[in-house]
Amino acid sequence: MSTAIEIIINALTLGCTYALVGVGFVVIFRATKVISFAQGVFMMIGALLFAGFARADWPTWLGMLVAIVAMAALSALTYQVVFGRLAGLEPFVVAIGTVGLGTLFEAIGLMIWGPSTISMPQLFSIKLYHVYGSAGLNAVSILTLAVTAAAFALVGAGLYFTPTGLRMRAVANDTPLAAYHGLAVNRLSVGAWAIGGGTAALAGVIFLLGTQPDPATIDSLGLLAFPAILLGGFDSIIGCLVGGILIALVQTITVQYVGGNYQDVVGYVVLLLLLTVRPQGIFGRVDARRL
Repeated sequence: MSTAIEIIINALTLGCTYALVGVGFVVIFRATKVISFAQGVFMMIGALLFAGFARADWPTWLGMLVAIVAMAALSALTYQVVFGRLAGLEPFVVAIGTVGLGTLFEAIGLMIWGPSTISMPQLFSIKLYHVYGSAGLNAVSILTLAVTAAAFALVGAGLYFTPTGLRMRAVANDTPLAAYHGLAVNRLSVGAWAIGGGTAALAGVIFLLGTQPDPATIDSLGLLAFPAILLGGFDSIIGCLVGGILIALVQTITVQYVGGNYQDVVGYVVLLLLLTVRPQGIFGRVDARRL
């Protein structure tokens, strides 16, 4: 029983990391129809910035805030300078552009910080709060769950209960019509990219608190959120949370009973099996068109 609970706890923690990256994917896609593969590198740079602040003895909350704001600003600037000028091109072309941009940013990050393991001071107690038997939560796991819940509540409330969120959804549903009615499409798109960059940085910070990876590992983890989004539904906020937890649960069970070498493979196999039955994902919508 304790093993099962430990698997669930580990899956929730990893799934929340996927979900924080995934919500940025979804917000960017819904507002601009761009599939941004640069999310992983925003996650990486955010984590590297936070590590630098932590080693400089900044307060943890201040280091997190500055890293998130910095990556939100960089992401917004990226759209304004680059992808805002590509509006109207085929989505595939723009998506490939985000791959190239992510590669460029990753190379710059590695030139500045290097490829070695990211060293971090001990910021939180390692005390385990037992849930059942030997299974339990530590401070980082509790923080991860709390921060993810707060982030999704804020993003969800912002999208569905504020005028700005209503305008973003209008742009996502029909961009030319929204522009015709006077909505500031470019400004709303910049805001969506800022949210995507900020949530990716938050995911990087949270992941870094629980381990000491190298930068490339963080970038790869950010891209592993992509199957979680497809599983939950590419246009669904709650879907990326559910999809992230499901993918993480499958991966955690695989690590426990099969081995760590197969966790990513099994995650993609589950995704492919589900998409053959429900291509739009668990919570995704099916677009109906009148012919």
